[in-house]
Amino acid sequence: MEVTLRPFRPEDLDGLFVLDYRCYAPSYRFGYQQLLLTLQQADVTALVIEGERKGDIVGGLIVRAERSAARAAVVSLMIEPDYRRLGLGKRLLEWVEQYARKSGWQDVVVPLERGNEAATAFLTTRGFADTGQGQPWFASPEVGTLWRLALEEVSVEAGASQP
Repeated sequence: MEVTLRPFRPEDLDGLFVLDYRCYAPSYRFGYQQLLLTLQQADVTALVIEGERKGDIVGGLIVRAERSAARAAVVSLMIEPDYRRLGLGKRLLEWVEQYARKSGWQDVVVPLERGNEAATAFLTTRGFADTGQGQPWFASPEVGTLWRLALEEVSVEAGASQP
């Protein structure tokens, strides 16, 4: 399957909105206006994965630069159900890690609702650890928590040098 990872463009908005609807439960979905406003924020970067048909959005990533905390926060990571288990989520997280490293930040965080076993396993294999903290993403740690990838620890473990 041929796919293209590229920066979000305004004409991708409808496709990204549909993908968000297919990937998330109602309580976690963006409203159309909320998605548009989020994507327009200066501290937000978004990528899409375009499928074999031009304009067919099969994956998406929205990242917020949290400069004061020296980290990249994944706001949304979406993969079309038919495209899962093909390494696309891994590619998106690798992009976030590179983005954070180039920015000189210390970590990457991903909010994750409790009970999402597939995402828990995925993040664990990528080196993320559950912080046990829900705020500000979730009302409480019982609902969901923030998962963290400490970039210094990854570099030391992998034997990679810092940029």
